[in-house]
Amino acid sequence: MENELSIVIVEEPCLSRNVLVKALGAWGYSCEITEDEDTAWKAALAASAPVLILADWHADFMGCDEFFWRVRSTQALQGVYLLGAVPRGAVGAIRQCISSGADDFVYRPYDLDEVRVRLHLASKIMGLTPGGGVFPD
Repeated sequence: MENELSIVIVEEPCLSRNVLVKALGAWGYSCEITEDEDTAWKAALAASAPVLILADWHADFMGCDEFFWRVRSTQALQGVYLLGAVPRGAVGAIRQCISSGADDFVYRPYDLDEVRVRLHLASKIMGLTPGGGVFPD
């Protein structure tokens, strides 16, 4: 099953990112892996499908709050769905992530069931038609 949503991942290379990308492929999502905000920016602008950006909230290489603000301030990217990946137990991270323009958040390290639910809901919110239930039999 091919999904209508294109996912741009902004995260440093790590095992959890590799596991996530493999799962996304198995679920039918196309994704672009980026390791800096400029590459993510270009990927979002170039995408032909509706875009969801999944960004590591505490990445050392970028200010996620500034990046989210930049996306929200750009007319061409108004339809982008922003999903911040926040560390479990990071005090105030969820509030800061959402206040900076994220539509939703997901915890890191990733729980793949949680990620799948968030992506399904994002697709519905964006007006896409995700086929079947969240967890097909």
